[in-house]
Amino acid sequence: MKEDLFKDGRPEAIQAVDVVAWTRRKWDKVTSCLFLPPIQRSVVWKNQQIVNYWDSLLRGYPAGLMLVHRPNQKEARDMEGQTTCEIRPDDFELFDGQQRLTAILLGHQAGQLYNRIKLWVDLGMEPHPDSGLLFQLRVSSTGQPFGYQPQWPNEKHALNKRRDKVDKWIEAKNLTRFDSLDAFAAVTGKDLIDANHSVPLQLHEAISLVNKGERHAIDELIRHWPLVKPAKIEDFVHALNGALKMQIIFQLIAPKVVEDGKEYIRFFGRLGQGGTPLTNDELTYSIIKYQYPHVHDCIKNVMDGTAGRVASEVNLVLAALRVAKVLSPWEGASEWEIVGRPFPGFVSRLNELPGVGVEFQKMISSTQGGRLKVLLEGIRDRLVYDKNLNPGGLPVMLMARLPHQLVDVLLLMATQQMQGGSEASKSDLLSPFVLHWLLFVKDHDKAARMIFKRHFESGRIVGQKAIQVLIQDFEKAEVSWLLPLIEQLPQIRADIENGDHRLRSGPERFAKLDADEARKCGDALRVLASDRELIKRLLLWLQRHYLARNYGDFNPTSSHDKDLPIDLDHMIPESKFGFNWNSEGLRPDFEDPDENFYWQRKPIGNSLGNFHWLDAAENRSRGAGKLVVAEGDLVQDTTPWDKLIEEPRWNANDVATFQKLIDLRTLDIYESLLVHGKLELIISHPNSSLNNTDSGS
Repeated sequence: MKEDLFKDGRPEAIQAVDVVAWTRRKWDKVTSCLFLPPIQRSVVWKNQQIVNYWDSLLRGYPAGLMLVHRPNQKEARDMEGQTTCEIRPDDFELFDGQQRLTAILLGHQAGQLYNRIKLWVDLGMEPHPDSGLLFQLRVSSTGQPFGYQPQWPNEKHALNKRRDKVDKWIEAKNLTRFDSLDAFAAVTGKDLIDANHSVPLQLHEAISLVNKGERHAIDELIRHWPLVKPAKIEDFVHALNGALKMQIIFQLIAPKVVEDGKEYIRFFGRLGQGGTPLTNDELTYSIIKYQYPHVHDCIKNVMDGTAGRVASEVNLVLAALRVAKVLSPWEGASEWEIVGRPFPGFVSRLNELPGVGVEFQKMISSTQGGRLKVLLEGIRDRLVYDKNLNPGGLPVMLMARLPHQLVDVLLLMATQQMQGGSEASKSDLLSPFVLHWLLFVKDHDKAARMIFKRHFESGRIVGQKAIQVLIQDFEKAEVSWLLPLIEQLPQIRADIENGDHRLRSGPERFAKLDADEARKCGDALRVLASDRELIKRLLLWLQRHYLARNYGDFNPTSSHDKDLPIDLDHMIPESKFGFNWNSEGLRPDFEDPDENFYWQRKPIGNSLGNFHWLDAAENRSRGAGKLVVAEGDLVQDTTPWDKLIEEPRWNANDVATFQKLIDLRTLDIYESLLVHGKLELIISHPNSSLNNTDSGS
């Protein structure tokens, strides 16, 4: 049939079910197909947003305006996210509305999410009043094949529930090991956690029934949910049928906006100011995809493997372009343009800088990942903990927490290593450098600029001497903390052991390290002991053996703690030091006239020396009981710890022990970092002969 959409530029109202057919070139009223333009960013909606959007459709709320335009390039992406060359001049590209349309397609088991997320409906379960849902919609994923919590679709079920389900799945399927992807493909509604006696149905199955008629769908669903009141099923079918026939308004963008690249990019950036916020980096990446459509498939292949687990796809692309800029500087550019992180204004004129474009193309030369994938695999190989080959390396759970500025630097270092023709060994000092950055760099942006500037000025940034010089420069510029030397630790250890029951305030802790005016380094330990994110990072490294032994197959895709199978656990429970001061029975049994214990107990108890990572199930079973020692805790004798835990009221000696145990363990952890993490090989020493010129390693 002749194409007759947007006649005279008028908007079109298209039923949701026809929009789905349009994306598949199966809409019988038109010959065109709806694609995604290369500039579109990745899908960013979380489970909760998808569920809420479908709930809005079921309630009859408007679906929201969507913007389309005619193709302005030879390549586009299909709704599964793959770049295609099959686009025709009479086709359309969705410029705004990707997140919403992706959610609609997911309900039809199509689009960019269907192979990693499933959407279910469970009429046998009443939605929790706080959820705001009309009907109980649920989500499962490749990472959580047995579903998320019904009330909070972004939250996993408790670990004991997940483990119980996995054990039963392995037993029922007669498996030797659990594979999350296989389970995702095979689960049925009865396998979802908390499904109880009702059997959730995938939304696309319900849709297929409704497409055959409301009466047919009602009869089939009554058979599926015999315990559900027929009136509720009828309400659901009517609501779902209304959602499928919902009129979605599409507006055609004027050709003059599409044909002018600068106007097109500017308009895209301004659209990103509404809805789900579009960050500056996301806009930059979107413009890059507009100019290099194949970059999306390249990065997707990188992210699908282990190499891409060090950063998001946005940050990996920007890191690759940043390296390309410094490798191919252009005439008339300021230093900050060359060494700085890419920004929208720069990438908008990238086609005017052929040298940078060539270097960038080398990074992303193949949809399989190109040089970028090779470099990232090399970085990961050199950094990841291995009991025999790299015992001081980083556990994979820590690799997911690398700041994007550090990823930029690591990619630059790997490029210089490759250009130098030298092979990295497992005994090199990249791991200590990364640990130093993760724990002691104060200004990540400035540190990265300093390294890119050094490379730009033909300075070497790989090798032991080069790394020592970089860290020395960091300290001079106050970009990183000045670290205590191993020979200083006995003195501070003795000072801690001689302490009394008066707890030391923040500035007083490790104060002996400030005695030398030329090398005041107490702040490094004070910050390390009190910053919660630094505590998490350091303890992940400290307990690398424990993590590798117990979670060897766990390879996180993000730094979200809720995704981890471990808890950050107090060794002396908070109930012992964070009690209600008004409770007479829990007060210390000594006079504390200036309330020193009252004010200082939480800063001490919530510091590095009183934390460890512990398996979530073990943590729950422990409660506030005796200390459960995890491998790598650096606790040889649990007796004094358990004594404090068991004492109902602390005396002055208990309070003194409280701080001593925590601060002495902090020193033990720091010393392990210097020795086993090899930081003592790269940090600066007084009277060092290093200077700003380096001949390499």
